[in-house]
Amino acid sequence: MAAALVLAGGARSGEPAATAPAEKPAPKPVEGKPKVIGPADITFVDDEPEAPGQNPAPPGQPGQPAAQKPERPATNPFGTAGGFNRQDAVPGYLELSSGLKVPGYIFTTRAARLKIYNLDREIYEYVPVPALKSIDTEIEWERMDKEWRFKEAGNPEKIYSGREYPVRKVCYTLTLLNDHKIRGHILGQPLYVAHNDKAERFLLHDRDKGAMGQTLADIPYIKHVELGPEAYNQAVDELKVKVEAAAKKAAAGGAGKPAPKK
Repeated sequence: MAAALVLAGGARSGEPAATAPAEKPAPKPVEGKPKVIGPADITFVDDEPEAPGQNPAPPGQPGQPAAQKPERPATNPFGTAGGFNRQDAVPGYLELSSGLKVPGYIFTTRAARLKIYNLDREIYEYVPVPALKSIDTEIEWERMDKEWRFKEAGNPEKIYSGREYPVRKVCYTLTLLNDHKIRGHILGQPLYVAHNDKAERFLLHDRDKGAMGQTLADIPYIKHVELGPEAYNQAVDELKVKVEAAAKKAAAGGAGKPAPKK
């Protein structure tokens, strides 16, 4: 009764009646996959850091005009013309299944990360190249598929043409700098290896298909990628040894040939 009188008195005096704040219900826990937590020992380098002294003065100050945003040239996603200038490039080497080992500075498309579908967690994860230690490839299956074609127009029956083409399915294991591993599929992502101002383009993808008449050996895949200065120096030394051996072999072969007749 006393509370009712107080509320009534407040209403008569023109003052709003005091009401107790309603308690908000506690948020329900979100069910789903665990949150992705990045490693704490990985630092990322900005590909285009802002030069000191380029921050414009804040607008609206007395005696100063409104600040204008400086114009920036269009960004080339593959680097600069006539070479490369990528601070996110990491030294290392890329090895193909054919045995070819390519040393250089490794990077992907500018401002992009490797998108991999984690088979263990069933989610997509995005990994920058500077956070990687290595990439390993595992063959899930590979085979030679037959070409089938319709027997004739309007007839649903198919016949074997006698030709075959190679097909391969792979998955990748990304090892980070803190030795954390992510195993999954990458659905087509370029990987560039730059050396001597020239960048070679390779492709990370989980499925590869060759042309008619080709074999599995005709469609090499990225077998291993090792990142770090030691891996880069090792690959460069191996390349020098191969070049010197090839030069000696060519010189020895030329010395054994008879001199041309005049």
